[in-house]
Amino acid sequence: MKKIQKYLIEGIIAAFLLLFLFWGVGYWANALYGTKFDLRSCWDGFTTLGGAGVLAMMKYVMDSWKNSNDGDNPYDGGNGK
Repeated sequence: MKKIQKYLIEGIIAAFLLLFLFWGVGYWANALYGTKFDLRSCWDGFTTLGGAGVLAMMKYVMDSWKNSNDGDNPYDGGNGK
């Protein structure tokens, strides 16, 4: 879990960069070779990565990481521990 928390932001940024790369390749392939690549599929990917679920997950992981000591569980939801 620590590895995921440590590299979460970099992973999201890499996903955006890959989507932009795929969109660029598809755009130029459509223009130069008439491949009929659906450019809308990349924009759907951007929408998914920028959606509320991914952002909420990032906020939860960052809050857990920044607001609890190493080795301790984050807040348990009111169970009194």
